[in-house]
Amino acid sequence: MWKRALCLAVCLFVGTPTNLSAQPYPNKPIRLIVPFTPGGSTDATARIVGEAVSEILGQPVVIENRPGAAATLGIDIVSKSKPDGYTLGVSGVGATAIIPIIDPKLSYNPTRDLDVISGLNSVYGVVVAAPSLKQNDVAELLEFARANPDKVTYSTAGVAGPAHLNFEYLQKLAGVKMLHVPFPGDTPAITAVLTGDVSVAVVATASATPYLTAGKLKALAANGPGTERMKLFPDVRPVQEQTGFNEYDPHTWSVLVSAKGTPSDVITILNKAVNEALSKPEVREKLENLGLRPLTGDVQWVQDFVKKQIAEKEKIIGLVGLKRE
Repeated sequence: MWKRALCLAVCLFVGTPTNLSAQPYPNKPIRLIVPFTPGGSTDATARIVGEAVSEILGQPVVIENRPGAAATLGIDIVSKSKPDGYTLGVSGVGATAIIPIIDPKLSYNPTRDLDVISGLNSVYGVVVAAPSLKQNDVAELLEFARANPDKVTYSTAGVAGPAHLNFEYLQKLAGVKMLHVPFPGDTPAITAVLTGDVSVAVVATASATPYLTAGKLKALAANGPGTERMKLFPDVRPVQEQTGFNEYDPHTWSVLVSAKGTPSDVITILNKAVNEALSKPEVREKLENLGLRPLTGDVQWVQDFVKKQIAEKEKIIGLVGLKRE
């Protein structure tokens, strides 16, 4: 009798899930770390896409802002998390493909410590100036800078960010020298132009749009991605079109990452969910209204994309001698 009871108990134990880990992924909320403060384009992307992914997967996506150290603080947290797909991060070009190259003491290595899951966005950029500036496009600005070394100043959202690297590369191609004035974000970089403290600002289109539409700034050039014109300001010519520097590729982007060792099936589930979210018309409209373009592709495509970007940025960093101050 007792043997039958024991057998029944064992069968019931084996046949009944004992914990959530036995259930398909995801079976609990997903933590999404944003390495910037609330309100910027990275944070907005995380919230817009996170909400759509939550609906697709049936689990909450909880945004956690962990700014600091030029976005490397938040990505370091992701790299040291459990590789189970429940802690993800939004990693931009700086934290993925620039700072790890110029800072050998960085606590993580993207290739060694992170799995790239999916693309998220490409950022439309712009070079802006006060309406009173005599130069009306980047070609004229470079001509003036060539005749007046170190007389042109430009602001960006920080040292070793993509805008800084891109504009240093443009100077290298043009054979000119401008002075970089870094600020902790696009808004103060733009303010410096409005107050006359710097000549031009190299910023995200989303940050400059209110000032451009109000006539407080003028756009000298579209500054990426690639040679695309800005959807919000289609008449503004790209840098490459003005200068002929086709090798200049100012592409600022964000991708979704997790700790190295995340199961491949989990990565595939997340990649498909993000791509489905980015294909929704309402999601695309929200992003495009912020000057952002959805960055889509399967797992292999986005991993190859990041590898190529790291190699390209390493080459440019070597050419311009960029250092983390």
